[in-house]
Amino acid sequence: MLKQTTLKKINNWITEGFEKRNEEDSKACCDYFIKAWEALHENAPESYQDFTLLIEKYNQGAEDYDWGGWIWEVGEELGVAGKAHPECMEHRIEFIESFKARFPETSDEELMEYLQRTLIKTNFLIGKDEAGEQAVKDFYEKIDYSVWGYIEWADALIKREEKPVKAVYENALAIYKKGLGLDDDPEFLDTLKARIKKAEKMV
Repeated sequence: MLKQTTLKKINNWITEGFEKRNEEDSKACCDYFIKAWEALHENAPESYQDFTLLIEKYNQGAEDYDWGGWIWEVGEELGVAGKAHPECMEHRIEFIESFKARFPETSDEELMEYLQRTLIKTNFLIGKDEAGEQAVKDFYEKIDYSVWGYIEWADALIKREEKPVKAVYENALAIYKKGLGLDDDPEFLDTLKARIKKAEKMV
């Protein structure tokens, strides 16, 4: 089980991370968040494979930040820090992969979708296309109706180029269009169609 002393350390590091974020020190924020994650990863009982159940058991203190929401914050802040500190993008991938490996049965579907989407985006942003394509495959094996796998993929191909050439937009457009036949929320399909319309103006 997680000892009270370990829990206190984890929650204190999370708090310090948020304090650094409020000071707009994204790198220091991420450093504290990663320390908290590593301690949680190493000390959580092996019997817990669903992160949601771990939260129910060990994260119910009124003064503690909700770990479920915090995992989203880790992913987002590593992306922010990565703009000035490229190594943080690698840390983002490592964090997501370690979470998925440690808590593979997590029942929070929105969280798991967010993590997989972010894995797609981050791999393509830093030029790891093979890993990105594998992340897309993994995404659609579990969430076969969602347009967001293709949106994240194509968006990243455009965003990673300072001045995208026509061929980049053509490639992105072909990827966006893969999502047109999916049975997703109409609002998300509208988002996809808006991406397509914008890309078509660039080819």
